[in-house]
Amino acid sequence: MDSIGAYFVGLDVWGWLEIFAMVAGIYYVYLEIGKSPWLWYVCILTSVLNIFVYWHNNFVSMTVIQFYYIVMAFYGIHAFRELKDDAKAEAIEKAASSDKEVLIRRFDWKTGAWTMAIAIPAYFLVANLLKAYADTHGTALFPSQPYWDAFIAVGSMVGTFFLSRSYMCQWYVWILLDTITVGVFIYSRMYWMALMYVVYIILAFFGIRHWKKYGVYVD
Repeated sequence: MDSIGAYFVGLDVWGWLEIFAMVAGIYYVYLEIGKSPWLWYVCILTSVLNIFVYWHNNFVSMTVIQFYYIVMAFYGIHAFRELKDDAKAEAIEKAASSDKEVLIRRFDWKTGAWTMAIAIPAYFLVANLLKAYADTHGTALFPSQPYWDAFIAVGSMVGTFFLSRSYMCQWYVWILLDTITVGVFIYSRMYWMALMYVVYIILAFFGIRHWKKYGVYVD
């Protein structure tokens, strides 16, 4: 117990910031499971904290992507309201027998195709920019970091868009990305952030189960 206490006493401001970001991030995914509209406000808080955490640890694209999350949070607030206001959704809600029901949209492969058509070139562009930046400034913690950083960042853009559109498949995107992120953060010795993503993976499986059980398609 003394060693644990000494560890926390010895933490600098960056260590505490990482812990706060972890707690906020876990709460964000918890709200995501029930599709609470509050998840977008917590998303904004988490993103602000992560801007400092990722920048301090030289994850450039993951820092920049936090600004995208903030923008998408405002879009998500609007999109969730739009889904609730949909006439079909209202009819379903009136007939609902449980306050746990989750309104979701069916994923169409046309959306998947154009999303990948944008995401794949975006990955190569971001990866090459990050590699050039890392080579110039010597910021990479390990040689392949820019490529993993780019993959996680671009993939997260896709996952956040899918969440804003209320697609079930967003959970599977996050499980893949979170698994990769755990490995990257452990290698980078960002253990609190790695723990956060382990919890994300666990919560994602609960999210899939909850959405399958209580999900109601509105289109």
